Amino acid sequence: MLGLAAAVEGLDAELCRYEALAAGIQRERLDSEKHLRRAAQTLSELEGSEARLGEHIRALVGAIATARQRHEKHSEAVQARADQIRRRTESLTQLLARWKALGEATGEANRLVQQVAATARETSTAERIDAAAFREVDDRLSRLAEESGELARAAQDEAFEDVGTQAESLRLQLLSARNKFRLLERRLGSAGEP
Repeated sequence: MLGLAAAVEGLDAELCRYEALAAGIQRERLDSEKHLRRAAQTLSELEGSEARLGEHIRALVGAIATARQRHEKHSEAVQARADQIRRRTESLTQLLARWKALGEATGEANRLVQQVAATARETSTAERIDAAAFREVDDRLSRLAEESGELARAAQDEAFEDVGTQAESLRLQLLSARNKFRLLERRLGSAGEP
């Protein structure tokens, strides 16, 4: 099967040949045997050219059909890819929304940690530390570490490695902060014991 450009080129060349023959036969004198033979030969050439035009038109129609099929095949592939991009974008948007919320919650937990630690340090050793405040911070840090782990797993499942790595890193930082906070609680708690 001819390509579209080749079919168009072949049709155009044959059409130019046909037009030249048609113009020539119009100018042909018909007043002698020689001129009539030449006119008959030109008519024969025109018939052959017309037959070739039909072949070129069929080839062009075939090439157009092939081009349409190729276009449809690629269009379907593009649409499938567009759907995949849309789904992946939605997944990433959801993961990033969770990441943002986790970041905000971590910021709030960090302020609470600093507040409780500062209050505990300012409290005299004769006073008891606020165990409820320490428990609240410990619970919050544990919960945030768990949420970070869940986000890391979800990101890994969706093959968003960068988000997964960041969430896992945050989980480890939160666990480290929780452990340091627990040490501070023990140190302050034992300092306040009689």
